[in-house]
Amino acid sequence: MEEDEPPNNLPSDVTALVRRLMEKDEVIVRFLLSDIDEKGNFNDQWLVITTKRVIAVNPATKHLIDVPLQIVRSAKAKDYVGNGELILETVVGPKRLLRFSRRYVEDFRRAAMFIDAMANKKITVNGKSIWNGDYWVKHKEYKKRQVLRWLLSYLKPNWVSLALSLVISLTTVGLSLIPARLMGILLDEVFPSSSNPVGNPRLLLFIILGLLGTYVANSLLGVARSYTLARLGQKVTYSLRVSFYRHLQSMSLSFYDKFSSGRIMQRLISDTQTVQWFLSFGMQTLIISILQILGIGFMIFTINPRLAVIALLPVPVILLGWPSFRKRSRRLYHRNWRRRADVSSLLWSTVPGTIVVKTFVKENFEFRRFVEKMKDLFRASLDSTKLNLKFFPAISFVTYMSTILIWWIGGSDVLSGALTTGTLITFISYISMFYGPIQTISNQFPQIQSSITSAERIFEVLEMESDVKEMPESRAFDFQGKIEIENVDFGYDPYVPVLNNINLTIEPGEVIGIVGPSGSGKTTLTKLLMRFYDPTKGSIRIDGVDLRKIKLQSLRSQIGVVLQEPNLFYGSIAYNIAYAREKAEPEEIVAAAKAANVHEFAMDDSRPLKYDTNVGTGGSRLSGGERQRVAIARAILSDPKILVLDEATSSVDTLTERKIHEAMENLVKGRTTIIIAHRLSTLRKANRIVVMQDGRIVEVGTHSQLMKTGGLYSQLYNAQFEKERAMESDIDGLLAK
Repeated sequence: MEEDEPPNNLPSDVTALVRRLMEKDEVIVRFLLSDIDEKGNFNDQWLVITTKRVIAVNPATKHLIDVPLQIVRSAKAKDYVGNGELILETVVGPKRLLRFSRRYVEDFRRAAMFIDAMANKKITVNGKSIWNGDYWVKHKEYKKRQVLRWLLSYLKPNWVSLALSLVISLTTVGLSLIPARLMGILLDEVFPSSSNPVGNPRLLLFIILGLLGTYVANSLLGVARSYTLARLGQKVTYSLRVSFYRHLQSMSLSFYDKFSSGRIMQRLISDTQTVQWFLSFGMQTLIISILQILGIGFMIFTINPRLAVIALLPVPVILLGWPSFRKRSRRLYHRNWRRRADVSSLLWSTVPGTIVVKTFVKENFEFRRFVEKMKDLFRASLDSTKLNLKFFPAISFVTYMSTILIWWIGGSDVLSGALTTGTLITFISYISMFYGPIQTISNQFPQIQSSITSAERIFEVLEMESDVKEMPESRAFDFQGKIEIENVDFGYDPYVPVLNNINLTIEPGEVIGIVGPSGSGKTTLTKLLMRFYDPTKGSIRIDGVDLRKIKLQSLRSQIGVVLQEPNLFYGSIAYNIAYAREKAEPEEIVAAAKAANVHEFAMDDSRPLKYDTNVGTGGSRLSGGERQRVAIARAILSDPKILVLDEATSSVDTLTERKIHEAMENLVKGRTTIIIAHRLSTLRKANRIVVMQDGRIVEVGTHSQLMKTGGLYSQLYNAQFEKERAMESDIDGLLAK
């Protein structure tokens, strides 16, 4: 097994235990954390799936269960009353692998499907990237030259600033060589000596003026260089972030399923800042340091070749030590990056969800999670520091010993008369300048490695292609509203099907209701219609044209969607409604608001700013029903040809729901409408009702037809009304008391 970086978020002690079992060509492809150990206590235990085996491992007790995939027939995640269990059916009988609490049931059910698919050759991994939760398990390796070429491409538009800063830097390097030479002249020719008892007072003034002029010129050029590099860095950061954000906008939803918000933001903000340092300051400092080494090396060889050879003794040590340091530091800096990203991800998930944290009194729990993440980051940072402390002091020691050796041999030459004092001082000055850029390069190794790591992380995302692409022959046209879904299969993971063989035709202007138990695939079907994802199999057509051949802008602009959990942006009520159409007139915004029953609460006396009232982050300053109505108004304003209401009235009270439905009766006229509803009573007027279960369509008909058949729809309908009657009876009983 290669010593590559351990999979993201899989602890190093777990990785070490697993690798003892793995063969050379074996790769970890998926892993999952359980919270119950082999003794039934609440402790961490890991499920690790490789290309050749399934492993349960407890890092605390070193307990391992290793099951080769070749003997596995199937896998099941059993859901018991208080916990669950992963069981593998093998050629020698069932193998109980590990237990987990009910919070992990769905995760292990998906893992069981994955194991089952691998065991039965339904999928082949072959060491390729497999997505695990919010992370990529195994990163695609990029050649450093490829990443460096991509980075340097951002400097091309700014070549004038780059050239100017380089010229200034080279001039600064040249000027920095002057003082040491003037110092030698001062000692040998200006000050009195045995060969010149009087000295040369006149030359002193020229040397002083030369030193002053060099200092002033260096200061002015330093200011000019700093400004030029800062401007260059800001322009590079701007270009990087713009191109990165543009690429993010082009990615499909599957990308956002795979990456947490914290990790995306880490790349967009922190990594681009690190890369900026490398492109503007780091790279130029590296170039200048190399030129200084070459220039000063030439000077010391012209002064005294014998001492110059001694001065170069540390160079082989650095050249031999650098490859080993680079190999180890790359792994450590990637781990460090992941730990920082984990902290960012935690903050991005908990800070916006503060109300949930406080509601369930989970402040201490989240604090402990944060402390654990920070401890992981601390340990990763400390490992990097330890490596630096092993490498850089060794270099400093070698250079220091070389300097002492030069003083000893050079001092002996001065005493013997083979070397003048001024020449020795000049040489020593150049040596300190020679070791300076070497030390600078050494000190910048960690930052350079960190910059390369950040560049690889950015490049990794930019190299990814969207799963949803426009075909060259795609076109835009005005929809009539006919939808044809033919033999559609789909799974967010190819081995975990969500929809199976869906066939449905919806005529223009028809109102279709979609119902079914949670997880039956209702919302997924609408996501395919919006082409957030493409079907694994089959096709969806609008007016006879496959969705893949319709321009995305044309498709999505003619489909209005109100999601079950509406997402509002930080801004005013008017802004959120107008988001559907940028140039909407105030009158149009108000008309849409009235149709969705927003106008009433927007103009309430408790809101002095009326339509300019800020809704807060995610609409936190509005009630659930108010957020839903703003989302409906947004859909109305878009004037769609096809309307999708995904539990659009689930968060509103009965009175508000009635008002919205009154407005919707006018809205749906002439529009193809798909209504996903929890309250089945709202679908009585639908032309047809589609009933889904386990990713399949099991019934289609009107309300009255489906009630007569006594199938799933009638069962759901009767169960819902029995529940409502029971609740009303309980309330009446409480009021009577």
